[in-house]
Amino acid sequence: MRCPRCKGFMVTTQLKDLWNSRHVDGWRCLLCGEHIDPVIEGNRTGHAPPVQSRARVPGAPTAKFTKGRFR
Repeated sequence: MRCPRCKGFMVTTQLKDLWNSRHVDGWRCLLCGEHIDPVIEGNRTGHAPPVQSRARVPGAPTAKFTKGRFR
């Protein structure tokens, strides 16, 4: 397996779960030290895609305000 951060070589490792003192199988990169376990992997892949920005495009016309209302 290749590291998603640095593309280095990853080896299997056992990580200790802090809440119930059990061991979880995971991956550790030999180059950068990145750790990946099932919870980390799930959090990285389980999100929705980013929402498209609703910011005004540079150069787009702006709303004109006259006599208490927008045109």
